[in-house]
Amino acid sequence: MGNEEPPYDFFHALNLHFQFAEYIIVIDEPVDLKRSTKWLDFVKHLWQQGYVQLLFYTSYNEKLYHKIIFPEIVIEETLVEHYISIRGTFNNLYGYPVRVAAYNNAPRSMLYVNRWGKQIFAGFYMRFLRAFIGARNGSFVPVLTPSDSPGNCTLNLVNETVDVCADALAANPAAFSLTHGFRIASANVLVTHAKPLHSYRYLTAPFQWSVWACLVIYVLLVVNFLSFIGWLRSGKWDFSKHLLEVFSSLLFSGFYLKEIRGRERYILFGVLFIAGFVYSTEYLGLLKSMLISEVFEKQIDTFEALVESNITLMVDPYDKILFAKYNMPEILSPIMELVSFETLLEHRNRFDQDYAYILFSDRMALYDYAQQFLKHPKLLRIPIDFSFLYTGIPMRKRWFIKHHLGRAWYWAFESGLTRKLALDADFEAVRVGYLSFLITEHVEAQPLNVDYFVMPAIALAIGYILALLSFVIEMTAWRIREFLGCKKATMTSTGTGCPGGGHVDVD
Repeated sequence: MGNEEPPYDFFHALNLHFQFAEYIIVIDEPVDLKRSTKWLDFVKHLWQQGYVQLLFYTSYNEKLYHKIIFPEIVIEETLVEHYISIRGTFNNLYGYPVRVAAYNNAPRSMLYVNRWGKQIFAGFYMRFLRAFIGARNGSFVPVLTPSDSPGNCTLNLVNETVDVCADALAANPAAFSLTHGFRIASANVLVTHAKPLHSYRYLTAPFQWSVWACLVIYVLLVVNFLSFIGWLRSGKWDFSKHLLEVFSSLLFSGFYLKEIRGRERYILFGVLFIAGFVYSTEYLGLLKSMLISEVFEKQIDTFEALVESNITLMVDPYDKILFAKYNMPEILSPIMELVSFETLLEHRNRFDQDYAYILFSDRMALYDYAQQFLKHPKLLRIPIDFSFLYTGIPMRKRWFIKHHLGRAWYWAFESGLTRKLALDADFEAVRVGYLSFLITEHVEAQPLNVDYFVMPAIALAIGYILALLSFVIEMTAWRIREFLGCKKATMTSTGTGCPGGGHVDVD
């Protein structure tokens, strides 16, 4: 090209694409690049747009020039070997200010005042950014946002009031650039731990309902069989007595079958003894283990169970937009409640079990860390991953060291440094009080309340119902026997009627 004007239009047409490419500008006309103001302004303009890998070649004298940004912008002559050794390096920023959006979003970014009154900028991503800036002799300039919502990060990057955010966000090419995505983040729903089983439920807890149904059928069959044998032998239908005999065998408390004689007695005694021994041993063993280890209601481990439990799922405006874009399960839509970011944090940070929450893996690890000393965690994740997305550190689109930060972040991940930073951030979040280690709440002796009498009341009610049922069955059997006897008598004697009615001869 000639020496008229630098190619502003060409780079403008690129629209911030190909910032990491290397450009060689060939100049045909004689020009002193070291002193040319317009070419220095051009280099400064490209640097501000994020294009920093530039070479100038003057064909008239076959010389090669490259730019130097720090400590001041200059163009100087170079050799190919020298350029290759230094290209794309910004090892010394000479105190150049790097503006970092600072807000509380533990464990990624945390702000607090230590005991000496000094403002501390901590967290997983914040400490990495500070180390990156310090390694290149830059100046860390925190920019406090109006609130702790990640939406403020996006707004500041769009307005270019910050260069980078100490956070991990999903891709949004229209608003900002991201470091290279080398891992997939997924979200989980955090729900309350299953509630302890009520005391009266322990009576039925050892067996499933199918086992109880089989037991009821067994009791009815055996009692009716015993009553039928007794009726055949003595003509007496004694349902209640045989019901007590069967219950005694199941409780393994002793039974006699005095009304049964002959071989039937030994056969039935063996059946009742074996069934009672197996049932009572199994039941008491399971009940004892439950009383020792505690038993809970069924844990919510599916989205369907969460919807049926009628627990509200709290989300803030930023997450609602994010999940709408990255495949939020539609089944959760009816229970979602949109709240402010501050309200969400208030409930989530005190482990409010009345609500459910959505967390990504790094923040989920923090809440697991805070509950590690509990006998039973207050909040558990539903083991279903969703909203899979690549995340990275968000940066201003025109920032000239985006590539360097992305490469440093990859090296940190490859070396295991990111894992160490994450563990340190979890520890620091608990140490400074963002979250607190939860302790197991010990149960103390308390006066008896109504719940204590529920199980005895249920047992008493069942006893009365069985007694009433036995009475009705025996009365019905007595009436049937009386009716059959009366009918037989009327068939043998035409002049005698039955009490309360019967056959009457009319001449």
